[in-house]
Amino acid sequence: MNTTADADPRQSDSPPPGGPPDFGIFFFAAVGDRSEETYHLMLSAARRADTLGFGFVSTPERHFHRFGGAFPNPAVTSAAIAAVTRRIQIRAGSVVTPLHPASRIVEDFAVVDGISGGRAAISVGSGWNVNDFVIAPDKYESRREQMTRDVADIREAWRTGRWTGPTPLGTEATLPLYPRPVQPELPVWVTASRSEGTFVEAGRLGCNILTHLENQDIDSLAGKIALYRAARAEAGREGPGTVTVMMHTYVAEDPQSARTVGGGALRDYLLSAIDLEAGAVQAGGRMSGNKEGRDVLSAARAQQKLADLGVNRYLSGNSLIGSVEECARTARRVRAAGVDEIACLVDFVRDPAQVLASLELLDAVRRDAARADEPVAAR
Repeated sequence: MNTTADADPRQSDSPPPGGPPDFGIFFFAAVGDRSEETYHLMLSAARRADTLGFGFVSTPERHFHRFGGAFPNPAVTSAAIAAVTRRIQIRAGSVVTPLHPASRIVEDFAVVDGISGGRAAISVGSGWNVNDFVIAPDKYESRREQMTRDVADIREAWRTGRWTGPTPLGTEATLPLYPRPVQPELPVWVTASRSEGTFVEAGRLGCNILTHLENQDIDSLAGKIALYRAARAEAGREGPGTVTVMMHTYVAEDPQSARTVGGGALRDYLLSAIDLEAGAVQAGGRMSGNKEGRDVLSAARAQQKLADLGVNRYLSGNSLIGSVEECARTARRVRAAGVDEIACLVDFVRDPAQVLASLELLDAVRRDAARADEPVAAR
């Protein structure tokens, strides 16, 4: 594969070495029957972030659960955001490529690119929840290898406007893809969690990285970023790539108010996430399936304790929940670890007015974090 053609087309837009991090907003609400409110908030926050000069807005892919279930197709939400914004980059984070034909991913995001005037981008993932793969059950075991193939196929089809594949008649056809996108190259991130191998593979592919602090802290993330950039260099990829970290974000004037509102909302949010993961474990046959009352009660208590531990960890420097000054210090520390962008997950707080007020203060965090007179070394 030609490394020049595969270089990140947004590389020149990345923060310079030692410069301030870029900020964007990220949606992943846990909702039941409240999807209408979720979409109204998504569009309102995207418009405001666009006006304020944030770098990007991202929506995910999630199926069959209230945690993120308002976002089954990021191409649809991206198109809606494209219609109400003017300059902000519009990302899918992430598309579970083994669940979909790669040609259809190209078609969908070419539409987003056209509506937005060339602002589409995607992060791709292999998927992890066995329940999701009722959509494509034959792809579960090979999902990681499939994602790697999909990255190459998506880039090639986006660039050339052609798709080659088998027909039902046993022949092979090469067909034109429409619509043609505005951008000659689609910016691609790979979603990575705790696996060092995923960081290395993303570097080898010449993709950017989207990660989070769920299973890692800032110090351990710094080591994985170093592996990612070494893999890029070894593969002959241009530039250091862009590392984006998702962080739960709620900013208030008063730090205690931020912890009370943000921490409380985060606890409920984490309970939904834990329920999703527990369901996936059950589906994978790794739980006994005992449904006696006391066992269910014990499991509920364990989940509540796990959520409390998660909140404490996030409030100890692994989130942007706090005052402007506190969050700016955390942002500078994250930048010092090698992170280029912070994707601020905002809609775990359910009150739209609180989210939008926090967004105004997040803009102050962004400007404060850009101050060059307070460098913060990675610890």
